[in-house]
Amino acid sequence: MSVKDSVLSLLLESNGKMVSGQSMADKLSCSRMAISKSVQTLIREGYDINISKHYGYSLGSSSDVLSQAVLESEFSIPVCYVPECRSTFFESRKMISDGVRVPFAIVAGIQTGGRGRLGRSFFSPQGGIYLSVVIKGADIPDPDLLTVSASIATADAIEALTGLECSIKWVNDIYSSGRKVVGILTEGIVNMELGGLDEAIIGIGINLSGNDEDIPEDLRGKMGFLFPKGKSPVSRAKLAAAVTDNLLAIQGRDFMDEYRRRCFIIGRDVTVVKPGKGEWDAHAYGVDDSGHLLVRYPDGREEALSSGEVTLRF
Repeated sequence: MSVKDSVLSLLLESNGKMVSGQSMADKLSCSRMAISKSVQTLIREGYDINISKHYGYSLGSSSDVLSQAVLESEFSIPVCYVPECRSTFFESRKMISDGVRVPFAIVAGIQTGGRGRLGRSFFSPQGGIYLSVVIKGADIPDPDLLTVSASIATADAIEALTGLECSIKWVNDIYSSGRKVVGILTEGIVNMELGGLDEAIIGIGINLSGNDEDIPEDLRGKMGFLFPKGKSPVSRAKLAAAVTDNLLAIQGRDFMDEYRRRCFIIGRDVTVVKPGKGEWDAHAYGVDDSGHLLVRYPDGREEALSSGEVTLRF
């Protein structure tokens, strides 16, 4: 366990009482400077920590602490909390295999091996929301639009609870202030005998609060945080629960007009990237009712993209 995580554990154990920096340093066999740096990092990640020059540190009542009890108080469906895991997506698969009843959700404090679309890694620092929701296939009227519905459900929850405006980059990346702040990955589990969808896993990673210095160099300028300069006004548990409720409620609802309104790719010149096949310049002119991106190439040819990726051309 890192010094920062150990400091958080000590503050949680103190139940709001002050703990001196020296006593924590003695218990953790580190310097008081290491304690101070850890506290500042926790504050950047959204924890409400009171600091007294003479008495030390205490965890404020508004601290954004994740725990099983806190999550259960917010969620309308069964939820499981894991402080750290490879990914909530991976944990969901294991829980399905173990026979856990669907629907359910799993929330992690941190992921060590989060994955995004096209097999890419998903940076998952502490302070974010790492959520997977598992729902029955019978509750999804149109499985082809599950990813689209998840992006709308997430954007709506963020706007309702934070007031921040969100837009969507086809197909499912959510942006705020010009940077990607949410990644979504969906997977269906098919019944091979009956040919139907048994369950679907929707993995959602939200970069809630943090500091640009914490972002890997290759991602700086591309990804960001909803609250890069301060703590979030909403707790991770409350926002994760709101996203889950929206996701369940949106199934069967007509949401394509809202998706088109939020999709900032429409009307823009883009580069179409098809892994292993190549790249082509195109103009994105719409999204059809199946969630396909409609593009027109310079030679006049048109295509409805169901997969691949697009990047903006400036």
